[in-house]
Amino acid sequence: MRKNKSFAQRLAVTSTAVAGAIIFSIGLYLYHWSDDQYALYNRGMAAYRANDMQVAIKFADQSVSVYKTRKADSWMERFVYPKPDRELAAQAAFLKGKALLRANQPAAAVQSFKESLELNSGNLYLGRQLTEAEFHQYYEAAMVTKYDLELVFKNNPPQAQKQGKGKPQDKSGNGTTPLPGEDPSTQPGKGRPNTI
Repeated sequence: MRKNKSFAQRLAVTSTAVAGAIIFSIGLYLYHWSDDQYALYNRGMAAYRANDMQVAIKFADQSVSVYKTRKADSWMERFVYPKPDRELAAQAAFLKGKALLRANQPAAAVQSFKESLELNSGNLYLGRQLTEAEFHQYYEAAMVTKYDLELVFKNNPPQAQKQGKGKPQDKSGNGTTPLPGEDPSTQPGKGRPNTI
């Protein structure tokens, strides 16, 4: 003779099976989930290497946008998904700046370099659990961005003046406007001690 299962037992078995199916579905979804921030950066880098600057600019900009959007995630999304990568967003902004330079758009490139430096200034790593290699990697990336920004200003004086970084125009026309830190040997004064 077979025992009839009670309603409570059938309900427990059914609810356990449903909960297991839901948990399995969530696990399968997370297993196949990919981070758009990385995917877009990688596409932008591939386009940059293929010398397709407009596509590289588009994908790098989208990668930074994904970072900004995911920073505003709800607590549940932050609990489930990995946090957005600030350093990758800085690299994407740097990539966008390099592509804009190659596309002959220095003003927009300066803005992208500045955005990259806002995301990774090279000195905001106190209190973070970074290895020595990671610290140096992020610091070097920031220094390369600063160097490229200075090169843009050096090679494009009008752009530097728009940003307040260039030498001021000499209004007298003789080209002798003194600047702080400039070599004083070209300035009027007592002269050289070795000349008579």
